[in-house]
Amino acid sequence: MREEGAGEVTVDALLGGRVTLLQPARGFRASLDPVLLSAFVAPPFGHFLDIGCGTGALSFLLCARDDAATGVAVELQAPLAALAALGRARNGLGARLDVRLGDVRALAPGLGAARFDLVATNPPFRPLAGSQVSPDPARALSNHELSLTLGDWADVAARVVRPGGRVAAVFPAERALELGAALRARELAPARLRFVHPREGEPATRVLLEAVRGGRAPLVVEAPLVVHADAPERFTPEVRRMLGE
Repeated sequence: MREEGAGEVTVDALLGGRVTLLQPARGFRASLDPVLLSAFVAPPFGHFLDIGCGTGALSFLLCARDDAATGVAVELQAPLAALAALGRARNGLGARLDVRLGDVRALAPGLGAARFDLVATNPPFRPLAGSQVSPDPARALSNHELSLTLGDWADVAARVVRPGGRVAAVFPAERALELGAALRARELAPARLRFVHPREGEPATRVLLEAVRGGRAPLVVEAPLVVHADAPERFTPEVRRMLGE
């Protein structure tokens, strides 16, 4: 189908149809990562910031899981931000979600210092060194640190989250130590961590991490999350619950 101003898109459902997501038919498409992150962070979410919202999956899921939550979703790429805005309307979020187009580093002063209860992000997380960058510009910007590095978004998160507020991210498992160090350097203390494994017995590919601004509690390493059951197309019962199945 075609949405005005958005090109060819697909209409996809999450949470058993409670959330509608408009995505490009070709190019960047949301993965399972925002579903895992939104389920990892416990409500209430208060007023949240979604850094690099893409077509809005994480923001829509947070709003669906907490009826009182409000947020700001920032996206650098105009076509994706346009789809996020269309999705906001389709999901009936209205004034609950503000979708902003632009570089979050430039927008940060206008977002306000210590304003947000939660900063959540599924950021570009592949470093350029040693990586094969996609020839598709949208995919490349979404997946690789071409315009927004770990240090960049951590700087923004530390600026805008309130004392005692949370910062949550999904990141490659092999960069877990780098992620934790970057957050600690900005007085964002890792509080919860969970590794995500494709299948039982396989190495982790993702890490879910929640940090608290000014936190002092010990880090809690939660039980591993296994995504797939005995067949590649089958999710485990826990992931199926996260998907609303």
